[in-house]
Amino acid sequence: MRQIQFLTQLLQQIIFKKNQDKYQEAIEEIQNALTKLTKDHPKAFHQLDFEETLELFTKDKTFESELALAVADLLVEQGKLLYDESFKRSQKSMGQALILYKRSLKNPNASVPLDIEHKIKNLEKKVSANHLEQINNILN
Repeated sequence: MRQIQFLTQLLQQIIFKKNQDKYQEAIEEIQNALTKLTKDHPKAFHQLDFEETLELFTKDKTFESELALAVADLLVEQGKLLYDESFKRSQKSMGQALILYKRSLKNPNASVPLDIEHKIKNLEKKVSANHLEQINNILN
């Protein structure tokens, strides 16, 4: 729960920094948070494939939707920030966010935001067809 609160507060800080045109600081804050999530994993967060991304949020066969949703929101912001700098990384971030949103929506016990379907549709328009196909194959 503390981790989710931290990520929610971090998202607010990221949006504030974006509004102040402090893009590099915002990117670094997101990357630091993602590094903490993968500290026990041999790969950095951006190196995880879509299945590994889901596995990171699965503990004792239970998908941690609330944590996944908080991270997905950060990944969307990272994708927006990296769009001009690194389109490939931007696509990966948005793809990771999309699979986390879609997986969370499938969890009947998850508390999902009211606008999750809008977020999903928006990301489906932004990610590459290849990423979208991979994500849909994993989840179906």
